Amino acid sequence: MALVGGSGAGKSTLLKALSGLSRATTGVGPGQWRQPVRQFQPLPQPDGLRAQDDIIHQNLDVQSALNYAARLRLPDATPAEIRQRIADVLAKVGMAGQAQTMVRDLSGGQRKRVSIAAELLAEPWIFFLDEPTSGLDPGLEKLMMDTLRQLADEGRTIVLVTHATSNIANNCNQVAFMARGGELAYYGRPTR
Repeated sequence: MALVGGSGAGKSTLLKALSGLSRATTGVGPGQWRQPVRQFQPLPQPDGLRAQDDIIHQNLDVQSALNYAARLRLPDATPAEIRQRIADVLAKVGMAGQAQTMVRDLSGGQRKRVSIAAELLAEPWIFFLDEPTSGLDPGLEKLMMDTLRQLADEGRTIVLVTHATSNIANNCNQVAFMARGGELAYYGRPTR
């Protein structure tokens, strides 16, 4: 599901309310969540929330950064299990070849994919992504949206905020267009 709209339309605010990161106080949720938000109960864990800013440490190589993330998210996992999980998520986001690359040396799109890999370590069934394609050129944006489509095809739910609409029709099952003030302008299947 894509949340689309101009700056200040409330996309990130809605995403934070749906994910349980912040508590909404007024309004009505979209689609299946159409209930007064004061009654809204956040979805149960585990979920993955990737904010607009990347959370991966710039002065580590990708493998080390994911190792630290795994040790935080998977405290009971053995070192062998963590190594396997890291290998699996790097392959899933197409970054296995960059495991020894310093995060600061990655392109913007690669850093975003590593951030998603960090969330995948805990195997969430739902992802909340705030502008995962911002700042990417059209080719990298398409690659990122295709990666998210693959994750959705594996049975995960993806809710993302985006300004870019060029890849929504091919990759999203639902779209919510938001107008100023957080008003819902359209909710439904994207049309081509």
